[in-house]
Amino acid sequence: MEQELYNLRMKGMDIDGYTNRFHELAFLCPRMVEPKAVKVEQYLWGLTKSIRGDVTSSQPATINDAVRLSYQLAGQLIQDKADEATESEKRMVEGDRGSRGDN
Repeated sequence: MEQELYNLRMKGMDIDGYTNRFHELAFLCPRMVEPKAVKVEQYLWGLTKSIRGDVTSSQPATINDAVRLSYQLAGQLIQDKADEATESEKRMVEGDRGSRGDN
């Protein structure tokens, strides 16, 4: 269990899965995440790089602050990717319309 907590990493944008598993393992291995600052550091270490940097720079004081900010950033990244996909689809459709007239 301790090894799993030490090696726990967020996969993709699954912030829910990562956070839930982190809390489960932290509950089962409390000595690995004491004092509270160590718990925050351990949580941050498992986040994806794109989220970790922003959360770390905000210097969250509690695990709740770190989790809240991580969820906000993950939500923004997911929304940004969805917006990019929508824009790409629009450009493809517009490109198809333009090429039909050339035939």
